[in-house]
Amino acid sequence: MIDGLILQVASDGPVSDEELAEQARHLKDHLNQLPGVEANELTAEAAPGSRDTASYIFGVLALAVFTVPTVKRAAADIRHLAEVIKRYQDRNKGKRLRMTLPDGTEIDVRDVSEKTLAELIKSVSVPRQGTAAVPEKVDGD
Repeated sequence: MIDGLILQVASDGPVSDEELAEQARHLKDHLNQLPGVEANELTAEAAPGSRDTASYIFGVLALAVFTVPTVKRAAADIRHLAEVIKRYQDRNKGKRLRMTLPDGTEIDVRDVSEKTLAELIKSVSVPRQGTAAVPEKVDGD
């Protein structure tokens, strides 16, 4: 099982690993500008005997979406996140995004509406653990 959302940049035709990595970095930069979202290139353990402790998986991003604000993080605007993902998909014809949910379900992003995508992201977004609830101020208190 996967801990968070996985976004994979895939191509309808032959492309190099470098092009997939560049496309993923471009998407990562856009996603990381959104409050409450952390996107990172996915890594795996490197081959035995290599100097690197991890190697990058080309074109794949791990995505964390936070719904509860903390001192350092704001809550994500999930509708805006879904919009950014769909716009990326529209701008990059010939490339497609596949989203893998924590239960292993894979979804081709171009096959779902922006509204459905927002609902999916919201259903798997996680509140930060260990954050204290902020009491609401009630009139008269």
